Amino acid sequence: MKALEAHRDPHKEVARAAEETAAMLASSISPDQCVKVLSPIIQSADYPINLAAIKMQTRVIERVPHHGLVTMLPEIVPGLIQGYDNSESSVRKACVFCLVALYAVIGEELKPHLNQLSGSKLKLLNLYIKRAQSGSSGGEPPPDSL
Repeated sequence: MKALEAHRDPHKEVARAAEETAAMLASSISPDQCVKVLSPIIQSADYPINLAAIKMQTRVIERVPHHGLVTMLPEIVPGLIQGYDNSESSVRKACVFCLVALYAVIGEELKPHLNQLSGSKLKLLNLYIKRAQSGSSGGEPPPDSL
């Protein structure tokens, strides 16, 4: 997609416009179609295109109802788990936020799809989930729930 490729542009104005365009596309195109296009990009593209695709997918996830999202999990989760190991910290962070968005919609049904994550990554994800649920950005991490 041209909107994702424009994130490579060295001019900040172009990259910012590409971000706005991707956000608009995420809210305009059917979620099913977006996931089918974005999942392979997330798994195979390099930075910054993979980052843009993850952010776009997060926006898509936020507007999909519970049942629709559960059926998309096998397509969505593998790329996010792969991205959680990316050398770019911004890609790892975007993957965590996308997984948090997934959890916000489907809850514990996400848990079986996370069995490839290490204990420390699962702990970090759980911390972000708890923070999102409480609406805070600091404090002590609560006990594990995942």
